[in-house]
Parts: sequence; structure tokens; C-alpha cells
Amino acid sequence: MYKAIIFDLDGTLYDKSGLARRLMLSQLRKGGLGMLKREREVRKMLRGHHYDSEEAFYEAFFAHFARPELARRWYFETYMPDMVRILREHYRIAPWVEKKMAEIRAYSQKVVIFSDYGCVREKLKAIGFKLEWADHLFEAPALGGLKPCKESFEKICQEIGCQPSECLMVGDRKDTDGDGAKSVGMAFQRVSY
Repeated sequence: MYKAIIFDLDGTLYDKSGLARRLMLSQLRKGGLGMLKREREVRKMLRGHHYDSEEAFYEAFFAHFARPELARRWYFETYMPDMVRILREHYRIAPWVEKKMAEIRAYSQKVVIFSDYGCVREKLKAIGFKLEWADHLFEAPALGGLKPCKESFEKICQEIGCQPSECLMVGDRKDTDGDGAKSVGMAFQRVSY
């Protein structure tokens, strides 16, 4: 039996179908479509790389934009709040989530949420996930690297006091969630909608 179950957020705890389209339409209206496109490209470039801190991660992240300070403001003041709003208006936790959280609690296992994006608390609340269901919330940038960054998975295990072999990673993407788990010897279970 695992001591901790680590859940990816987007695409795992809720079906994110249509999210990219909604984000594009929202950014189109706000003049941020070019920024959104670049954000997606930069994420792919930095995936799996490790930086010493959240600050170092974001410095590297925004350095790939033509105007880093403008990109930083857009990301934190427009894009992430937009994502939370869209989730609140259009998405809900998957039907299995509440029951699964109760089962995990019955076995005294830890519930961990691990997202490649920030605003984890806000996003969870937006989709109807009760924060008291989770023991730990982690954002990949704060750990220094996007999935499948091995060091991010190692830091989570250190923080929660478990060996990787005592954890199960549950996610929707083999190339990020699965490969990151595999890199530290953690089991992986894929969720798909």
C-alpha cells in the first residue's frame, strides 16, 4: 500500500476538454494571444529542466519572451486569473474525485496535489475541490522545474516524508507525470477522459 497518492491537477482531477480553446478566446479578446502562444512554446522548452528556486525558474521562463517584464505582468495579472475564472465558470471536479479522496483518507494515506502551473489553491477551489482533502499542494515552478523534472519529484518526497517507492503518481500525461515519476522510481497510474 502506498503512503501517499500524488495527483496531477489539470486533466486529472477534472476533464480539461476545451480549456485551451477557452483560454485562446479569452486572450484574443484581451490582446494576449501572442503571449499565450509564446507561453506554450517556452513551457515545452523548459519541461524537465531544473532551476535552483522558483525565482530562478521564472527568470529563465520570462527570459524567453521579447519583453520579459511585460510577459511577467501578463502571466500573473491576466493569464493565471483568467485560467481560474474559466475553471470556475466551466469546469468541475471529476465524479470519482470525492469518493477517491474519502477512500484514501480511510487508509490514512497522504493526498498530494502537484501542478505544473501556479495558483493551485485558487484552481482547486474553482473546480469544487475541497482544500481539506489535500495534505500538501505543490506548484512545479516553486520546486524549480516543470514535470518531468526529477528534482521536483524528489523535493515532493522529501517534503512529505516518503520514499518515491511509497508514492503513487496519478496523472493524465505519460510524458510529464509518468516520466517524472519513473525518473525517481515512483509508480504511475494514468487517468484519461
